[in-house]
Amino acid sequence: MDEIHDFDDTVVAVFHDPSVVDDVTADLGAAGYGYEVLQGDEGIGHLDPAGQTGAGATVKRLLNVFGDQYRVLEHLNDEMERGGVVISVDSEPDAAGDAVAILEGHGGEFIWKLGAWTYTQVSE
Repeated sequence: MDEIHDFDDTVVAVFHDPSVVDDVTADLGAAGYGYEVLQGDEGIGHLDPAGQTGAGATVKRLLNVFGDQYRVLEHLNDEMERGGVVISVDSEPDAAGDAVAILEGHGGEFIWKLGAWTYTQVSE
C-alpha cells in the first residue's frame, strides 16, 4: 500500500476474526464493490493515524467540524493495533445499503458510512 487511504465515499467496518475476511471480500466482489483490507502496521500506516497527510488529515479536519466523531480514525487504528481488520468498501453513503448488509452479515462492527462531508454510524 503506497498511498494514504482516502475515506470519501466509503463504508468501513471492523472485524475481530481475521478468518472471515476472505468470505466478506468474496461477497463484496460478487456484489460489484471495490474494497480494501487494512490490518497490522501496514494498515495503520495506510490510514496515517497521526493525521499529517491523506486520510488522517482529511478525517481530522472534517471531524473537527462535526465534533466528537473524531474518534472514528482513532478507533480504527486501535482495532488494528489489537489485531483487528478494517475493511473499507468503495460506495457512496446513499447507495451503501448492500455493502452494509454484507458487512453486518459477516459480523462487522463499528460500521460507518463516510462521504465527503458526512459521517454516519451504522452500527456500534
